[in-house]
Amino acid sequence: MIFMATISDNGLRISWEWWKSSHILIIEATQLIGVRGTVDVICQYYSLFTVFCVLDRSLILTSSRHQSSSSSWCAMEDNNKMLRLATYMCPGIPVEYYEFLAEYLENKLGIQTCLLYCSRRRGPECTRGDHNRIDVAFVSTSTYLEKFRTSGSDFKLMPVGAMTKHPVKGELLGYYSDIVVHRDVRDRIKEFYDLRGCKYIHSSQTSLSSNRLVLKMLKQMGEDPSFFSDIQVSGNHMNSIEMVVSKKAEATVVDSLSLANYLSRHYYQEPELHLEGSWGPLPPHPILVNSKLPVELQQKVESALLNINKEPSWREQLAKFSVTGFQKTSLDNYLEAIDILDTTKSLSFGIMYY
Repeated sequence: MIFMATISDNGLRISWEWWKSSHILIIEATQLIGVRGTVDVICQYYSLFTVFCVLDRSLILTSSRHQSSSSSWCAMEDNNKMLRLATYMCPGIPVEYYEFLAEYLENKLGIQTCLLYCSRRRGPECTRGDHNRIDVAFVSTSTYLEKFRTSGSDFKLMPVGAMTKHPVKGELLGYYSDIVVHRDVRDRIKEFYDLRGCKYIHSSQTSLSSNRLVLKMLKQMGEDPSFFSDIQVSGNHMNSIEMVVSKKAEATVVDSLSLANYLSRHYYQEPELHLEGSWGPLPPHPILVNSKLPVELQQKVESALLNINKEPSWREQLAKFSVTGFQKTSLDNYLEAIDILDTTKSLSFGIMYY
């Protein structure tokens, strides 16, 4: 259940709706005073698992799934007593995955850890002061390469990346771009060329897996966006899959990790989908670290992630997200992605480029 709440001078207004099996409270506040106490009472009454608080459209407070609300609130001003994580990958990648990583790091490092969630932006924005309130950020490859690759950035690449398990390709560092079609068209789709004339849905103009790589492949085939009869933008990979399931689109290309997590939660929809093929692999989703974070703490975070699969209990929980562990990475892992972005920087689904 999601509780949408607004705290203002006029009091607290709540409306709610069912959402899968998650229990989430989202608080929108016009002022910080009184928020914590009010929300704690609500959390205790409704026994909510996950709580987010937003002030001026920026996430300022969050609760841990496995702690009581009174002990788990994280205020951004308390910089020295906690590790502040932020994910910009949801809902394409489930927020529960990042909640799990936050819980794991808190357990292993002995440091209170909070998770910030932002689906409205691609990554930390220093003009908003994010470099003063975020220590570690989970972002897309295109965001890292376009905004944070330069040496003068406030955030740098943490040399650690996730190993994922693909249903066909097996275990790998990174992920694939999975070509997914509705079952109604699977019999006539034997290869990508057979998607000509299909209704296509992709997550966003900046998506490496569903937009930039597809544009590159079309160019190599001597095709342009008119290859598809209709092109739509869904906003994220989960929406793209849902639109194929509901027949609003016939085909999509999505992050294989998104597809795996979608099917693990909506297993009853698997008969509606057909995996036509996969492109890649693509590099692991980047983890950025604040350049101001003490080197010793950076190293502890890296070491903890690299050793996460050595304990059965943590390994089993991690596997639920189709992630098997973490390995060392470097900029070299992203050279092919750089080439894809460079090759397609003048291309778009919105224009004809031939």
